[in-house]
Amino acid sequence: MRWILSSVLAIVCMCSALAAPAAFYAGVVRLTVVCEAVPFDTVVFYPTHEREVPWQAGPFTVEATRNAPIVPDNRLPVVLISHGRGGGPLSHRGLAIALARAGFIAVLPTHVGDASGFPRAPSQAQILVDRPRQAEAALNAVLTDPRFSASADAGRIGMIGYSAGGYTALILAGAIPDFASASAYCANHDDPGSCPRSASGNGTDGAQGKAAVPNELVSWQPPVDRRLKALVLMDPLAMMFEAPGLSAVRVPTMLYRPQDDSYLGSARNSLAVVSGLPTPPATHIVPGNHFVFIDPCPASVAVSAALICQDAPGIDRVEIHRQIDQEVVNFLRANL
Repeated sequence: MRWILSSVLAIVCMCSALAAPAAFYAGVVRLTVVCEAVPFDTVVFYPTHEREVPWQAGPFTVEATRNAPIVPDNRLPVVLISHGRGGGPLSHRGLAIALARAGFIAVLPTHVGDASGFPRAPSQAQILVDRPRQAEAALNAVLTDPRFSASADAGRIGMIGYSAGGYTALILAGAIPDFASASAYCANHDDPGSCPRSASGNGTDGAQGKAAVPNELVSWQPPVDRRLKALVLMDPLAMMFEAPGLSAVRVPTMLYRPQDDSYLGSARNSLAVVSGLPTPPATHIVPGNHFVFIDPCPASVAVSAALICQDAPGIDRVEIHRQIDQEVVNFLRANL
């Protein structure tokens, strides 16, 4: 399978790293994070010396040992992973496990209100406000948790965001959203990938929504986390960011986008980020569509979630993830 990479050097680094064995095994715990609104679960993967004991979380097999002791006498980098709309922490369990095996603490919050298995928030505006707040609360909970506080290195924190998680990562990295421009676009375009509807169908929720920006977004001061040192964006929802709003994002960034952008148009999303960031990100174009970045689906899920799970002929999602995992590990090792 042919990859379009940013440089020959990236190919050499990737091949070298693929030959290296994992440094650790993966452990996992689940935390309940108390937030301003609704408490939510956060899944944390981390390096351990205990051999992995796979277990079932509903239809998903998790290849990590529950409640294993974290490796001692280490200061470990920390990576937030923000899932996409209607997803959950286990949507990216493979990447989190790869990070844990490589010596990272991976923090995966559940974006309640925008996650599978939970009622959808009453407005898209509430989702846009809650997502960064939830990610920040999850990070702080892990950094202060007695199981991780002695090991987590608060000076080496990165973030990975997929789809709406890309919006979340950009906000925390300092990007300033232009909700007026996004609302105007969504009021005049039938673009469900860029303009998701919420239960109420108002505000910035879709093509039939009002162009006016909801009051909660007008008065909102997005949080910025200066601790973030690197970003990985996977086909990010970014149509609310113009170049001036992206100018404050100064951390090293790597961006993935799919060859097939029929679900989330690249012109207003990933390509806008590429052209708008002060320093263009290292960019990888991968086979498949928007959903190829989600972990391969168990057979029991694939039948009922064809849009998310079924790839076009010739697309090997398992191999794609194997390469993405190693590239992300290499990038974060180099920048954290």
